[in-house]
Amino acid sequence: MVTEYLRPPKKRRLDIASGESRSSATRPNLQSFNSRDDECIRQYISYYYQFQKSEGFEIGWDKLDYLFDTMPMIDPYRASEYKTNDEIIREGTCLAIARHNSDKGTRLVFLDHVSASYRCCAGVLYYVTFWAMDLASSSPVPKLYQSNFRRCGPTFCEVYLFRLKPTDQEIAAVQVDPPPPLNEDIPERPTVLFTVTGPGSGFIPNVVFTRIPAQVSVSLPESSSPSLLVT
Repeated sequence: MVTEYLRPPKKRRLDIASGESRSSATRPNLQSFNSRDDECIRQYISYYYQFQKSEGFEIGWDKLDYLFDTMPMIDPYRASEYKTNDEIIREGTCLAIARHNSDKGTRLVFLDHVSASYRCCAGVLYYVTFWAMDLASSSPVPKLYQSNFRRCGPTFCEVYLFRLKPTDQEIAAVQVDPPPPLNEDIPERPTVLFTVTGPGSGFIPNVVFTRIPAQVSVSLPESSSPSLLVT
């Protein structure tokens, strides 16, 4: 059995035995999303394209300073009140592997995780990239896989995706539409429109954004006009 393999770097996770991974903190100290903040919108564009092209698995969290729909799993910030990050990653990934083995006749075994993130959506969706090895192969070697699964309460209830990790070239080739307008149905907030202006580099094209000021109906005293549009 192969016991040594080349690993890409992964997010630091604390030793469960240290007790630190059982911290009550639930997320890194990130800034709240603000559609009026230009830097926030620029980072949102980067996050959006990375998420869409990689289907949620390949996001450069170290370059993002704001809260978006998806969050990285980094100790001591727990993604669940029921389990540690280590427990979630291992249990969810092993469940996905077991179902894949049953469906495909493989004998994959979990070796180690590389990265993990999550988002709340009728439960919690997890995106895990991990090393596994198929013992049914004539020459088993570790390979990178990805799985997207959902947890409902304390138990895992659905596996949506299980695959070999796509290459960088395959991810870059995925066609993604510009982000849909932000706040289009919220008159109290500015609407943000996105337009692609060029190919850009890597995963992310050149995108410009236009902010349309919010229009809010404000009640005034009886002596004044009934309402006033402010931006």
